[in-house]
Amino acid sequence: MVSLRLANMSNKAIEIDLGFSVNDGNGNLVAYKRTKTPRNFGPMGGTATSARVYTDYEKRSKLLNSLVDGALVIQVHMKVVSPPPFIPENPSECKIIQGLFLNDKSADIVFEVGGNKVKDNAMKVAKTELVLFPAHRCIVENCSSILADMCASRGCDTGESSPIEISGVSPDVFRLLLFYMYGGKVSDDDMKSHAKELVNAADRYGVTSLKLEAEASIVEDTNITMDNVMELLLYSDSKNCALLKEAAMDFLVENKADVIEELSFTDIPGTLIRDVLATVLRGEKEDGIVGGSGGNHFSSMRVSELRKRAHEKGLDVDGSREMLIAALKKAFESESVVDEGGEESDEEPEDL
Repeated sequence: MVSLRLANMSNKAIEIDLGFSVNDGNGNLVAYKRTKTPRNFGPMGGTATSARVYTDYEKRSKLLNSLVDGALVIQVHMKVVSPPPFIPENPSECKIIQGLFLNDKSADIVFEVGGNKVKDNAMKVAKTELVLFPAHRCIVENCSSILADMCASRGCDTGESSPIEISGVSPDVFRLLLFYMYGGKVSDDDMKSHAKELVNAADRYGVTSLKLEAEASIVEDTNITMDNVMELLLYSDSKNCALLKEAAMDFLVENKADVIEELSFTDIPGTLIRDVLATVLRGEKEDGIVGGSGGNHFSSMRVSELRKRAHEKGLDVDGSREMLIAALKKAFESESVVDEGGEESDEEPEDL
């Protein structure tokens, strides 16, 4: 049997999907095996494993019969595994709170979703059935300032509240939104089926963590093509979906030759054109990493990393890439250390 050894010779750790294949002199596939799960390779000289040995890859006799001009040619297939996008945890995640979901006995407010009303307040034939959702103001107002304001405007403070009408959201989607505010987890099937609707609803009512989770689902499940990239770009810009916008921008940069030939930017706002150009410039930097001191290093980071750092500093993570960078730079500048002698330190965080 023939064994293979693959080693990481760089000073950086990496996680990859990988496989090995061998073709004979006629181009026919003789052997192919790939790992079932991604593999981590530590940096060369580090404490983590930097090399892996794959024993008994294929019979020696079989490979000797597949030499190309006397040489054994092994193709190594590798793909870097991107880290999952950063999504803040659901701040309401608690079994006790989840147990109060749709509990009409303890509820003190009611949301009215669906149906259409005419001026005389009589119901007419509607596309969606009218659904009432009992809820608790103390929970809702801590998850959505917008819904909290709607509660206040309906007399919830005086105890004379009437049902709070919710428009622009279907009952099914509002149920998922409300369930999330009670600490529930939106199932994978529901997320895939209603991802865009959840982005719209969460954006409308300020439930940021759900919006980011639904946005990540869209990025993961959408095959970006020439036919839909401009639509995705405009949508992501209108909803401040920085991760989706980054994915669309990456596609434009990776296919810039075809983009110039096939797509028209006539109806694209000037700010988006600027963003596309900025993405092209970032992509031309070596390895996508831009040097810089102080807060300048933020300009080279991906959206997911920017969101993670903003979240760690207690900053708003729902915004454009430019908004995230500006907020982080401001926070970085305010954290400049002044030593006992009154001299300012420009040290960057250790992880940079």
